[in-house]
Order: sequence, then structure tokens, then C-alpha cells
Amino acid sequence: MDVISKDEFKELANHQADGCVSIYIPTHSSGVEVNEKYDTLVFKNNVQKARVQLTGKGYDVRKVDAILAPAVELIRDEEFWNNQSKGLAVFMSEKFFKMYQLPLSVKEEVLVNSSFLLTPLLPVMERRHRFYLLVLSKHACKFYEGDQFEMKKLEIAELPTGMDDVVPFELKEARQIHRRAGAAAGSAASVGASFHGHGSGLSDEDEYLLQYLKEVDQTLWTEVLHNQHVPLVLASVDYEIAYYKQISNYKHISEVSLTGNYEHEDRQSLYLKVKDKLAPYFREYSNDALKNYYNNSAKELTTSIPEEVIPAAYFSQVSDLFVQKDQRIWGKFDENNNSITINEQKQEDDECLINKAIIKTLMNGGEVHMLEKEKMPADTPIAAFMRYSL
Repeated sequence: MDVISKDEFKELANHQADGCVSIYIPTHSSGVEVNEKYDTLVFKNNVQKARVQLTGKGYDVRKVDAILAPAVELIRDEEFWNNQSKGLAVFMSEKFFKMYQLPLSVKEEVLVNSSFLLTPLLPVMERRHRFYLLVLSKHACKFYEGDQFEMKKLEIAELPTGMDDVVPFELKEARQIHRRAGAAAGSAASVGASFHGHGSGLSDEDEYLLQYLKEVDQTLWTEVLHNQHVPLVLASVDYEIAYYKQISNYKHISEVSLTGNYEHEDRQSLYLKVKDKLAPYFREYSNDALKNYYNNSAKELTTSIPEEVIPAAYFSQVSDLFVQKDQRIWGKFDENNNSITINEQKQEDDECLINKAIIKTLMNGGEVHMLEKEKMPADTPIAAFMRYSL
């Protein structure tokens, strides 16, 4: 999976040329689609569509071949197609070629224009809401890092793999010998206290568990968590979660947890469970922006009129831009004359004005929120909260 940096996004956003080709397709990492080379075929078909569009714009065959040459070469790369994520984005013009494997599925789409179509990239340009997941049991310990798109296991060499890693059998056996000897001498309590240096009153098993949890916590604190401020979700049985919260150095343990035994749960299943639990956390930033929009709707700081929103994005007025997922507004905006034309259907050389508004908002330091239709603050595909009133 490719992470698109701000500099890379700026490079794509600033690229202007005759015959900019943007191709998006959903892809597959396993299954019959990989075996039957389905993704390769879909991409090949979209390259052909791009060829038709380029030819239709009057470009000669040599220029069309030059623009599409890297894509044609990519079609032949079998290893590449056998190692896909959920989506693929490809951008090319003459002497320019970039591709990104995306952690989310995208709608199949091809567009030839004077700039690239970047709207489908918006979800991976939004704030990535990171979290950690710690799966604990007496016999296993696994640590993951995730966000709203994916989750991966972090391999930490020093992390105990279970309680026996911290409290070996020989130590437990020695403890039992001390217990028995102490009991025979009538001093079990004092021997038990001196063995570990404290008189907690806990059973041997609970003391071993606490020793193990402290070792886990100290390792994670030292290796990862000491400078982090993102939620840590615990997955374990109730009493182990309670113990861990009591002894942990980390101050951002989530109230959300997975209660039960997840020792043998696979990564994807775990991810789907924790992603569902963290849904409010993922929505929090957009929800705050929406609340701000509604609270200021009477102060002329909001608008849901495309003819107002789009120019405002160009002129650095937009603080938060709200766009409806998978929507397009076709037309032209003349920045020099501040004149806008919107067409119901795409006309020759029209641009997607939503795409332009997104790019301008991000480039000017604003935030963009892609929402489902029912979440939009108004019955329109685009709306904005302004830095200052129009």
C-alpha cells in the first residue's frame, strides 16, 4: 500500500499538461480475480478507453503512444498484478507517470483532461486516525498498528510471547517448593512475601500474571508508546484488561475494548471487530467540522451553493470543504475573471469542479471531508465553512 505524502499530492495537483490521464480501478489481493488476471484485464480496458479519449481530442498516434507507453508496460508486469491491495490509481501524461496502490476500493474511472482527477484519493489524504491493538492472553501477546484503512502486526523482538517467557517453569516450581517448605515450618506467609519482595496477598498465578503484564507494558512503553498519543485498544478477558489498565504507563488506553479470548483470531477478523468499535473515533474529526458548520450557519460563514463554494476554494476562503462521495460537477472556472460555468453534462474540455475545489482547499491549508449523501450538511454535492464571510 502506498502512502501519498503532501509533496506527492502537490506534485499531482500542480501538474498541468495536454492529455493528463487518470485511471482508477478496484483491485484484489487474492482469490479467483488474481488467478484469472481480472485486474490486468480491467486495467487494459481502461488504458484502451484512455486511448480512445486521447485520439478523440485530436492527438496524433505518436503522442498517444508516448503518453500510454508506461501503462502498456505495466500490463505486462505479472509480479505487480499478483501483489495488489484494494485499489489502484495511475496518472500519466507525456514524460510523466505515477501509480499508487490504495488501501481502499475505488470506483472504476478513466478521465483525460488538462489536469489529474484526484478526488478519489481524498480518503487517503484525510487524517489517518491511527490506533494500536494489544491482544493479550497468558499464552500469547500480539501488538498491531492500524487506521481506518488497514491494520498490520508490529514485530517487537523484546515483547514476551506469553507468561512463560517472563515467569519460566523453573521459577514457578521453585516457588512451589518454597511454599511447601514454608507451610511445613508454619511460615508460609513470610516465605511467600520475601520470595517476591512484597506481601500482596495475591495468589501465585495472579502474581505471575502481573509480572508478565508489567513486562509487556514496559516493553511497549520503551519501544513504541513513550511518545505516542493515539488510542490503545485491549483485547483480552475482563480481569486481564483490568489488571493491565492498573499497571500500564500509557495514558491513552481506549475505553473501547474487545472482551474475550482472541489468542487465535486472525488479523483481518480482529481488524473488522476493532474498526467497528472505533467507528465513532474515525468519524470524530468530520463530526466536529459538521457541528462547526451548523453552529455558524446563521453567520454567513457557510454556503452550499456550488457557484459560491468553488470560487471560495480558489481564493483561500474555505476552512472546511464537504463533498459528497462519488459526485462530479462539470464546468469551468476562470480564476482571472472570477467567472464560473456549470454544465449538467460533461462538455468538451470541462473539468470536474469538485476535484478542483478539493485540490485548492488542501493546497491553501483547508480541510476536506468526503461524506455519504445523508451526512452532507445540505442537499448539495459540495458545501463549505469559510474562514471569513463572503
